[in-house]
Amino acid sequence: MQNLLIVNVPKQKASLLADELNSIGLRVDASSFRRGAVACTGTEFCKLAITETKAFSRWLVEELEERIPGFDQHLKLHVTGCPNSCGQHWIADIGIEGKKQRVDGEMVDAYYFCVGGAVGQFASIARPIGYRCPAADVPAAIERLLRSYLDLRQSHENLRQFFSRHSDEMLRAFLAGQEVEAITRDVASGPVPRGVEG
Repeated sequence: MQNLLIVNVPKQKASLLADELNSIGLRVDASSFRRGAVACTGTEFCKLAITETKAFSRWLVEELEERIPGFDQHLKLHVTGCPNSCGQHWIADIGIEGKKQRVDGEMVDAYYFCVGGAVGQFASIARPIGYRCPAADVPAAIERLLRSYLDLRQSHENLRQFFSRHSDEMLRAFLAGQEVEAITRDVASGPVPRGVEG
C-alpha cells in the first residue's frame, strides 16, 4: 500500500520510464489484484507467523490475473500469516488469515477467509465466514467467489454491497463451489487454563 513517486520526468520520456519500471517488476499499470494486495512478512521473517505470505501473495496475484483477466473492481486482498493481523485482513474486501490444515496426513499452510472489511466512509470489520482451505486451493476459491459476484451482482453493486447482501452460508458456498459446514476460526485444543495468571 505504498507508492513510489518519480518527479521531473519529461512527458516524452514517461512511457520509456513506465516500460523500464514494468521490466523490473514495478508494474505501472497494475491489475486490481496487484494494486490492492497487502501481505505481512510471514514465516520468512517473523517468528510469530504460521504461514509463508510474501511469495504466496505474489503467486496468488499472478494466479488471479490469469484466471480473471480484466476484473473491473478495486479489490483489497490482504494476507496475514497469523492472528496478530499485521497484514490487516480485518479491513480488506477479502482477508485471509494463515492457519495450518492436515491434508493426507501432513500439515500444510492454509487460510481462513474473512470478507467485507473496509476503511473510510464505509468502515467495517470483515466477517469471518467459516471457510478455510489449503494455500494451494486459495486462488480457485477466490476465483469462484469473484465469478459469483460478476454473475450475480446487481446494477452498480460493488463487492462490499454484494458481500453484505449475501449470508455467510452463501459466501462459503461460493468459495467452496458447494455448500459446506462452517468451521470455527480457532478450535481450542483443550480447556482454557485457569489460575495461571501469576
